[in-house]
Amino acid sequence: MANLLLHIIYLCTIGMSLYTACWLLLKGDRNGTTVSLAACQILIIIWCIPQMFLWTVTQVEIKYLTYGISYVGISFIGPAWLEFSFRYCAKQIGWPGRVLLFGISALNYAMFLCNDSLHLFYREFTMEQVVYGPVFYFHMLYTYLCVISGIAVVMSEFVRKRVTALPLVLISLSAAIPLAFNLLYLSRAVESSFDLTPPVFSLSSLLMLLAVFRYDFLDINAMAFGQIFASISEGVIIYNRRGRITYCNQAAARWMRIAEGDFFETLKQQVAQPELSLEDGTRLRVRQYINQDRNGHRTAGTVILTDVTEYYELLRKNGELEQFRMNLAVEQERNRIAQEVHDTTGHTLTMIQSLLRLMRAETEAAREKMDERPLPENPQPSESPMYQYLAQAQDLAAGGIRELRCAINEMRRGGSAMTVTQGIRQLAAGVHEMEMEVEIQGEDSEDYTSLAPVVYACFREAITNALKYAGASRMDVIVKFDPARLSLYIFDNGQGCADIQENNGLRGIRERALAFGGTVRVMSAEGEGFQIVLELPVHDSCNSSDAP
Repeated sequence: MANLLLHIIYLCTIGMSLYTACWLLLKGDRNGTTVSLAACQILIIIWCIPQMFLWTVTQVEIKYLTYGISYVGISFIGPAWLEFSFRYCAKQIGWPGRVLLFGISALNYAMFLCNDSLHLFYREFTMEQVVYGPVFYFHMLYTYLCVISGIAVVMSEFVRKRVTALPLVLISLSAAIPLAFNLLYLSRAVESSFDLTPPVFSLSSLLMLLAVFRYDFLDINAMAFGQIFASISEGVIIYNRRGRITYCNQAAARWMRIAEGDFFETLKQQVAQPELSLEDGTRLRVRQYINQDRNGHRTAGTVILTDVTEYYELLRKNGELEQFRMNLAVEQERNRIAQEVHDTTGHTLTMIQSLLRLMRAETEAAREKMDERPLPENPQPSESPMYQYLAQAQDLAAGGIRELRCAINEMRRGGSAMTVTQGIRQLAAGVHEMEMEVEIQGEDSEDYTSLAPVVYACFREAITNALKYAGASRMDVIVKFDPARLSLYIFDNGQGCADIQENNGLRGIRERALAFGGTVRVMSAEGEGFQIVLELPVHDSCNSSDAP
């Protein structure tokens, strides 16, 4: 009955270890930690399987073979456990140390294989009894040292991270219990033909997994996550249920002036705000996540700190840039309106000045005639040229005011609705101080209507300059309509100049032409008048609705 019960225990041990190893290899992350823990489970299986057949063995050779298979697991379980402990704590043994650890186990197993000639592992090995030799005790001592060293490494890591008591106790018992049972078996304190160490070791593995996965303390990605968290620009703070900070990367430590092991309560008020402003001007966005168990109790918390200083700096610069654009748009609109006011008012006042000069000359001539002949009976003021000039001056002044109002309030409409030819002839008909001749080549149509405002404005400025500065007595104008472009040629017989200075008038003509995709050429020489050639593309005019 006892043998049957022990066989059931061994079968359960093999089943649990096999399940644990398969779960780790198939569902766990593929890294050194999971592989080393799975290796421990596989060694337990190798340890257990031969033990199940010892009660059926009748020959000493078969018994020795059974022991030989079982000792594969026994010899290497200590170094495998120590390897797992180091990897679990994100530490490295190094290849020389790893070769030494497993090399000693391999040497002990070699002494077992050579026991027939050396008798150092077993002093006596028969069916009735087994007497252990010095190498066997060295082997057991070495295994105990590996397991105890692994416990010490894990315990030191737990103390450093201030782990709660329950997982600490579970993991400690997972290694201490099998050692105790093995000591009881070897000392013959418990009379049994079965070694209970493998089943207890398997049970301790389950305790290990319970502590690891129930409390999420086995960080099998610790090395990778640690490198990632340390290198990212965001700050990461992790604290446990007791409010102790268990992890903070360099960014968080620098910003918040904290270290692992500090109490999170000192930061609670600060991280409760969505944003933080530090003394050095750094602005941090705060996100906090609370981890809870199935009962709603807090198990851990995570705080993510993101540096948004550059974001707000970009907002400030964008605001300044937008303000600059607005100021630039206002300045451009102010210059455009100033140009329109200059052109419209200058042309109107120049024409009024010209008419007033004519009126003065006519008045003086009339006065001379009055000195030579008597005045007619009942003279009609309306028939006098002086009154006609005055009336025309008044009309020009009224028209100038209307044009000034249009230039300020209705500039974005694209100008007057008149055609190019109508605008040219209207301006030419209003000039009396110099002779004007207009020649139209080609046929005006709706295709050129959008160009009428710029042609009108440029021609008006040319007339103003000819009367005001050039002293011209004649102006010839040619308007040429081509399918692809409109050309305006303006020639006057003014005094001309050798050095052309583009002031407001000529600059306004050039800017208007460029805004519509056109070109302007101005030519002059001393005593040879001015020549202005304006060319505007027809196909681009539709895209220049925003031009002045």
